[in-house]
Amino acid sequence: MNNRRDDPLFIAYMRSFEASVTHAGACLDCQEERPCAVGDPIHTEFTALQDAWTERARAEGKKP
Repeated sequence: MNNRRDDPLFIAYMRSFEASVTHAGACLDCQEERPCAVGDPIHTEFTALQDAWTERARAEGKKP
């Protein structure tokens, strides 16, 4: 996909990034890299989507 605005994976990745940083910004445990029960699945989803997007970009010969 050439246009990131139309790329569902990229959109999900960016939304999960926003959720992760928003949560971490308000959670002292997560700021100390000790994900809390609420933050852990948020951060895990972000990492999984980031990995998927990076893997796809590399497979397409693009620089992530």
